[in-house]
Amino acid sequence: GKVIKNPCRQCAGEGRAKSKKTLKVSVPKGIDTGSILRLRGEGCSAPGAERGDLYVYVKVNSHSLFEREGDNIRCKVKISILKAILGAEIEVPTLYGTVAMKIPSGTQPNTIFRLKNKGITNLRTKRMGDELVDIEVDIPRRLSFNEKKLMNQWVKLRGEK
Repeated sequence: GKVIKNPCRQCAGEGRAKSKKTLKVSVPKGIDTGSILRLRGEGCSAPGAERGDLYVYVKVNSHSLFEREGDNIRCKVKISILKAILGAEIEVPTLYGTVAMKIPSGTQPNTIFRLKNKGITNLRTKRMGDELVDIEVDIPRRLSFNEKKLMNQWVKLRGEK
């Protein structure tokens, strides 16, 4: 080898120096935690050799409203007991804005509805996943005197004790 008599101060004769560089990275739709993106020619190089590749390891943060299950997403929506009994049209949040969804009469707690193609794009097939909407029925903890009276009348009408 050669001995460098006057090595540069930046690399100390190593032939490469550390530096910071800002890169724009194109992140494809549907990427998930554990995915690896390769940026060709953005890595280190040995003296006299081509630059290597830079590998970016992806970690997707969780969301306060949506939970990912593969290409599908899941969200919980609370509705009143009256909407569950009588049926209604409600607004449901999706990744692409809110959509109207019909709740049929007699909907039970923990019913899951599927919104087709409102999920995440599959990286390989480009097909859209679905959104699964978990219905939580909000049962009131306290009723007014009149509400209790009406509920008791309803129980009598249904023939229940």
